[in-house]
This record gives sequence, C-alpha cells and structure tokens, in this order.
Amino acid sequence: MNSSEKEAVYTDQLLPLELSGITKKFPGIIANDSVDFTLREGEIHTILGENGAGKSTLMNMIAGLYPADAGEMRVFGKQVNFTNPRQAIDKSIGMVFQHFMLVRNHTVAENIILGLPGLVRLELKEVHQQIREISERYDLFVDPEKKIQELSVGEQQRVEIVKVLFRGARILILDEPTAVLTPQESEALYEIMQRMAKEKHSIIFITHKMKEVMALSHRITVLSRGKVMATVQKNETNPEALADLMLGNLEAKDLVNVSELLQETVVIEKEKVGSAIQSQMKNQAKLIAVLKDIHAANDLGHPALKGISLEINSGEILGMAGVSGNGQPELTDVLSGLRPPTQGLYLFEGVPVENPTVSEMIDLGVGYIPEDRKKYGVSSGMSIASNFLMRDFRNPQFSSNQLLNLSNIIDYGHNKMEEFDIRAPSEKTPVGLLSGGNMQKVILAREISRPLNLLLASQPTRGLDIHATSFIREQICQARDHGLAVLWISEDLDELLLVADRIAVIFDGRIVGTIYKEEASVSLIGQMMTGMDKDGTEHLAEKSAHA
Repeated sequence: MNSSEKEAVYTDQLLPLELSGITKKFPGIIANDSVDFTLREGEIHTILGENGAGKSTLMNMIAGLYPADAGEMRVFGKQVNFTNPRQAIDKSIGMVFQHFMLVRNHTVAENIILGLPGLVRLELKEVHQQIREISERYDLFVDPEKKIQELSVGEQQRVEIVKVLFRGARILILDEPTAVLTPQESEALYEIMQRMAKEKHSIIFITHKMKEVMALSHRITVLSRGKVMATVQKNETNPEALADLMLGNLEAKDLVNVSELLQETVVIEKEKVGSAIQSQMKNQAKLIAVLKDIHAANDLGHPALKGISLEINSGEILGMAGVSGNGQPELTDVLSGLRPPTQGLYLFEGVPVENPTVSEMIDLGVGYIPEDRKKYGVSSGMSIASNFLMRDFRNPQFSSNQLLNLSNIIDYGHNKMEEFDIRAPSEKTPVGLLSGGNMQKVILAREISRPLNLLLASQPTRGLDIHATSFIREQICQARDHGLAVLWISEDLDELLLVADRIAVIFDGRIVGTIYKEEASVSLIGQMMTGMDKDGTEHLAEKSAHA
C-alpha cells in the first residue's frame, strides 16, 4: 500500500489528533508558524527538529499549557481549545516532560494523583497497589511511598511515565523519554511503546537519537524554525535525508559529518585520531585530579560515595558510565567544592585540598556543566551576556570600583554568541527564554572561555539536537586536545565510546573498573554497570548489597 492509499484509509476514521494552521508567537519570535499535523490511532509519530525548532511549544499547546494564537485542534474529531492542562488530561492526553513536573517534597503516589478529580475519595493503599501493578507490568519500578527528593534522575523519569499510564492516556507525548535511561531501560521502554501502539494508543515521540527514530517510528514530522518541512513514512526515508531537512542550511561537507554522527560509526571517528597524536598527549599528560578512598553523603545524609578512587589526567577525557543514582551527582559535587567528603584524600595538581569552597575550586581552574542546566547551570532571569560572566564578575575588564562596565559586558556577550553560534535576538535576551541547545552553549562558553585545568561535564549533550550535540562534543574534544582534563558523565554509552579516552564505571558509589577505549564495548560497559567486574566476576559493591 503506497502513501496515498494509506491516507485514503485514514480519511474515513476519526484521527486521535489533528492540527491545522497552528500558530504561536512570543515577543520577537514565531515559535510555530501555521503547523499542520495529524496523529493516527496506534502509531508512533516522531517529531524531529533542532533545539528551538518549535517542538516543545507545539507539544505544550497540545498538552494545554499554552493556548494557540491561531489555528484549529481536533481530538477524536471534536474541536478543542485548551486553556489549561486539566482539559487536555480530560481528553486522554498525557505528556511526559523532559524537565520533570514533580513536587520534590511529596511522595511518588502523591505526585501521581495530584490534580485528579475526586482526590479526597482516593484510598492511598489502593493507589499504591495500582502504581505497583503498573510498575511491574512495564518494568518501571518506583516506590510509591518515597519522596521525589529521595529519587535519582532516572527514577524521577520513571515516575513521570507511570503517572501518564496511571491516568489512562490514549494520546501520549514522550519528550526525550530515554535521555536518562540505561540501554537496558531504553530497550524496555521501546517494547512498552510498541505494545501501547498495538493496543491502539497514539504516541508523539520526541527524540534526537536517530537509531530510535528509525527503529520505532511509523511516521516522522520534521520541524525547522517553527514550520513543518515534511511528514514522511519511516520506510521512505533515511537518516541522511532527515538531517538534510533539519539542517538544510549546512554545506554538503557539514552534512557528511552529521551523517557520520547519526550513524554513530564510532570506529570511523576513532580512526580520525592518529596514534602518534595520542602517544604525544599521553607522554605530556600530568595528573590534575586524584581521589583516594573518597566517601560522601547525599542530601539526606545517606552514604552516596563509598570509597571512590580515580585519576584524571590533562589532555584526556575520562568517561563515567553508570545507571543514574549511583553517586554521579555527589562525585561532581565533591570535585567542584559543592560537597565536602566525609573521608578520603582529594589532590588537585598534587596538592591536597581539604573541604574546598566552590570559589576556591573556580580559582584553581575547575569548570562545571551541571546535569540540570535549567536549574543549576544558568540564572534564567538574567541576560545571556550576564550569564557569561557569572564566574568572572571580578575581572577588571567588566567591573571597576564595584560598578559594572555594561558596554564591555555587552560587547563580550555579542562576541561569544557569534563564536559559539548561540541563536537569540540579542545578548540582552534573558537566558531562560533560550532553547535547550542554546542554553547549553551559553554554559559551555562561560566555562571554557576562561583558564581551566579540569572540566566536569555531566550529561552535556542530553536532550540536544544533532547540530548542538555535534557542536558541544567538538568544542570539548578540542579543549581536551589542547590539554584540558575532562570528566564526562553520560548514560549514552555510544557517546562515551565516541569521545572518551578511558571509561570508568560507577556502581553503588564505587568504581567497578576503568577501561581504555580500545577494549571498551557497549556490552562490556553494560555488564559492569550491573556491578560486575570486566572479567565477569561479582564486584565488591554487589556482594555487599547481597550480604
């Protein structure tokens, strides 16, 4: 059956969702420009586009968070005009947000039922039982009695997914749902999505991972600068053609590089780095940061790091793999001065540092790209130019006698926006209005534009489009090649195989092992992420958990 015949079949059915001429404007920008979109029953429909292409705005209108300025929306054939999320939920639309919509000091169960009608009549015991049944059914276990603030990022993602399933949504919007999942968890989610599609759920899937797009999609819609470029059948396209639609302004040579990135041909990328250059960098490397038997507690006072020992050298990227919640945030907190260790030795360039402050570590040349860029990486209400200088306001170029030199700050901001390809109306634009990719570029520019010895990069490309991901990787790798020591934490194992010189695996607050990229593989790292040593024997952390 060709495409036109398929469309003819669907004209006789009520579409779960139909958008016609949807437009949304914000000051200085048209986020969505006359968007037409249809969602069929039982399909997984992927939305592709660069950060800032209008994907999030469009999904927020479907979910009732924004009203459309123009156009028409129909749900199962009936015209709707959502003014709040409750109305969308009532129409069986559920959205799993990339940035979690959870109340931290409430329990999992309380978050899941929050806002439901008849709340006072709900029995918590029954709610707990329903949550456990959904969790077990979809292998998304979460403890309904735990508070959100006690959960890792990955566990919070699972709560969001369970919340949508609990509310019985027939139309699901999944915004980067695998961004914080391990390969095994992602595979389980793929099966869940396919099962839901077979049960006639309709899924809008937002992802930047081309392997997911080509493996899961029935149809794909590409957005660029707020407009629909095309809607295509999965079996009638390929990653290169989709990249061309997304990044049509790139030259042919750039498109080739994007295609290599899309295919994730790690072997090709490895061959680009000559062995002579690698040997030279290793010979010139010096120890920048050394941790010996570091212990630290989490925010609730529970043990999080249980004897971490590792070394980070200049001119290398040390990748850190592990399931979310195994001590990664506490590790970067210790290295950046945000969290004091309770035991152990921290050496920086050979000198012991005891309970250092954040300011002291900044002065020593430590940069930090945090996992949650929106919450910890920027000051949303401040301008782009001001965010560039959050580490450097004392610089006499920008301040004198406690007065800011606004002219120099604006000029600096303008130059950095051009250098790092940050797309915004001006350097005076509040950084909170930027897309995820542009916001991450602001953070990256701020950190690596000053003298650095060590960069802590926690999930630096999570949730970014192909172009922004490629740019961030290239900039950090170039800094590494010029001698910077980098700790790169990621749950994307393909990414670590692409960029890291060595990969350390963390499990239950301990380092299971460290391997060189030449011996690394997804299967080996995945095995170690479960607590097994690289030779397949049970690690001490796992043994102690079973004791």
